[in-house]
Amino acid sequence: MRITAVFFLAAMLLAPACARWENPATSMISADKSVVVLVLNPSVYTMQEVRVKGKVWEIETTEEPAESATFKLADSEGNYITVIWEKESSFAEGNIVEVAGLFDSNFISSENRFDPKLTAKTIKVLKGD
Repeated sequence: MRITAVFFLAAMLLAPACARWENPATSMISADKSVVVLVLNPSVYTMQEVRVKGKVWEIETTEEPAESATFKLADSEGNYITVIWEKESSFAEGNIVEVAGLFDSNFISSENRFDPKLTAKTIKVLKGD
């Protein structure tokens, strides 16, 4: 009886420690960032979850293999990042939106610049056009 009680007590105490580990750098959204901060510091935020607000411009939609959209998310000064959205669109050109997702930026050596992209997990319309 005593061994059974010790076993159950140990199981109860160790159960929370058995949860699946997640890397905090990729599992939590970092603080809200502005478009210009991401454009000027792409290597700092590469492969991090970020949340950013801006205006939707130049939407391009595709239907193959599944419905998706790519658009520019711009700030009031014309800085922008490319957003990739792989779900049905609930926003329109000119909307002010808040986008949360995984930021990535590849260096294009032929143009000597970074190509900042955000693969969106959520898009929330803050203000219509």
